[in-house]
Order: sequence, then C-alpha cells, then structure tokens
Amino acid sequence: VLVCDLARSQEVKRLVERMKVISPRHLDFEKTGPEPIEASARRFADWLKFRALPVWSTLGFNSDGGFNEALSLDGQAPRSARRARVQTRQLFVYAQAGIMGWKGPWKAIATTALQRLRTAYLRPDGKTRALIGADWSVLDDSAMLYDQAFVLFAFAAARRAKIDDAELERDAVRLRDQLLSEALPNGALREEGDQPFQSNAHMHLFEASLAWEAQSDDPAWRAMADRIACLAMDVFIDREGGFLREFFNEAWAPAEGDDGRLFEPGHQFEWAWLLARYGALRGDIRAIAAARALHANGLKGIGQRPPVAIAAMNDDMTVRSPRARLWPQTEWLKSSLMLAELAVDGERNAYLDDAASALRALWLYLTEDGLWRDKRFSDGTFLDEAAPASSLYHIISAFDQLRATLMIVDGDAVLGLG
Repeated sequence: VLVCDLARSQEVKRLVERMKVISPRHLDFEKTGPEPIEASARRFADWLKFRALPVWSTLGFNSDGGFNEALSLDGQAPRSARRARVQTRQLFVYAQAGIMGWKGPWKAIATTALQRLRTAYLRPDGKTRALIGADWSVLDDSAMLYDQAFVLFAFAAARRAKIDDAELERDAVRLRDQLLSEALPNGALREEGDQPFQSNAHMHLFEASLAWEAQSDDPAWRAMADRIACLAMDVFIDREGGFLREFFNEAWAPAEGDDGRLFEPGHQFEWAWLLARYGALRGDIRAIAAARALHANGLKGIGQRPPVAIAAMNDDMTVRSPRARLWPQTEWLKSSLMLAELAVDGERNAYLDDAASALRALWLYLTEDGLWRDKRFSDGTFLDEAAPASSLYHIISAFDQLRATLMIVDGDAVLGLG
C-alpha cells in the first residue's frame, strides 16, 4: 500500500529503481510479456465507455451546449474562453460515440452542442469565428481555415449519427464552396495569421472531405479530396526525403529559417493514415507509397524509453524538441493499423507490432478516471496541467481505427462501445 500526495506520484518510479538496488528480492515477481493488442483494445473500449465518455459528458459539458476546454486531474473545469476547434471536436466525439453504440446521452449532447455552434460560433457568412468567451461574448471573430475544417468534419459526423438537423449538408456545401472560391492558383488555401502558407489545415479539410464523400452523392466532396491528396504528394511532401513539411513561402517552397525545417512525427503519421485510406479508396498506388514513406519517416521520431513519438525534429532528422505529447501516439497507432490493413503476411505483422507499441505508448498518458496527461518529458515525467479536451478527438479516432482494423485482420475481434 502506497500513501502519498498525488503531486508526487511520479516519484514512485525512482522508489522502484532504488528498491531494485537495495532489496532486489522484493521485486522478484513473475515477469509477463507485453499485453496482446486484442486485450489492450478491449481495455481501451472499457476505458472510453465507462470512464472517458461519462466524465467528459458531465464534468466536461455544460447544459447550455458548451464544452469545457480542459479538466484538471481532480475533475475541475477551469473557467476559460472556448475555441471553435474544441467545440467542433467534442461534437464529433459524441456523434462518433453514438455511431459506435455508446449508451450514454450522446444524442442530447451532440444536438445541444450543434445548436450552440450555430448560435454562438457561426458568422452570417457561414464561416465560424475562432473564440467565444465563457459568457458567450465574441472574443475573436476571425475565421481560421483550421477551424472551418473542423466545422465541416463535425457536420459530417452529426449527419452520419442522424442528428435531427436538415440543414447540415446545405451548410457544409455552402462553407466548402466559399473556401474553394478563395483558393490560391495551385489549389491550396491560405490560413489566417502570420503563417498563411501551411499544410496542417489542409490535413483536416482532407479528413472532412473523405467523411462527406462517404455519405453524400455530391461529387464535389470527392473532387476536394482528390485536390488535397495531390497537394500533399506534389507540394507538402518533400520529393527527395518523402517527409511532410509544415510551413512554406508564397511560392510554396519551404519557408525560410527554422519554420521551413520543422518536421513533426505526429503529422507524418496523421497524413500517412489519411493517404493510406485515400489510396485504398481510389486504388491509388502512389498515395499508398507516399503513406508508407511518411510512416517510415515518422518512426524516426520514436525515442525515449519506453518508446514514444516525440514532438518535433528538423529536416535533417535531428531532434528539435524531445518532449512527447499525447496526440502523436494516437496518430502513430492509426497509421500503423491502416497500413497493416493494406499489407499481408510478415509485413502486416510488422505493422501490427508497430501498432501495439503505439498503443502501449498511448496508455502512458491515460489515467484510470478517464482523463489524461498531455506533455511528457524525456525523463518520463509529465507537465502538471489540466487535461485538454481537444485530445479526445484523437483518442476516439484511434479507437475507431483500432476496432476497424481488428475486424479485418481478426474476424472474431468485434469491438464497440455498446
């Protein structure tokens, strides 16, 4: 039995290491191998079903339709402004939970959140404003491209979950067409702010267009996905190195200085997952090859013990930031799983082993009560901060890919949240 202040719980590891030296016989327990991915997936389902989704639907959600930005590890919600991207991500989470069979009040949450999104965030021109105060006053009326992507994505999830809103596709089409009307000559879109030429927002527009393509007869969604896939392969991905760059200049060459050299392992994996999905849909071997190269480059950012995907590197593959956030672990997992679906025999097993490592990395961050730590240092400790709500989008997406892949590679592995 260990009794200690929660703030010092990370010191347990040092106590165990000291015990190994002082009295190794007290640690002479039977050693077990790594948890099989199927067992870990079932544990993941239970964690979402009984811990995370209930906590964030109560402590993390208000009856007025607003989601809290974060929860402290003791379940408190700091009062703060609310970003559009968090509201749309959490709307997606609960719509997706309903699609996957969760028995909690997902529909009431998603419906109320959708109404609040419409009344508080959407501007008269159909775009969404960036930031709303805790009292629902407008703090930032600018329309970030990143945020528009998540509006499209949330609308797609709400429609798939059969939320009662007849205008979802109409409003999504209106927003899509407005964005495309503002496209640059090469088909890319400009982001607001001081770094207008970047790849990141396109990634989520790609995700949204694929989500709409799966449930709409409108050919413009397919065309949008095709456009962004080509941009990724022709512009965003370095032709020689096969890795994704983040920031560019007006000519869409790498930006000057450190911005142009930034290499994020998490985004290598996230784009790999999307391009692998796209390649499978289209039978596009070029997209699948690009996804494999991105994944291989992402693996260069796996470090520390136990292995985790670190935050940032340079384009010469030197480490820029050894800190490791939660979300890259989910993208490592998704990419490994999707590529496993497209592989056979030994290659498939290698990707599944990779996925198992990613899932073990993710478990380092999750707490038993449905929360998580976000930023891990190289010594294995975590930054003492509240759990950001935005991570749940990454987490539930990773679970969705895990259950889909296991159904393909193991027909007996039926996972859900029901």
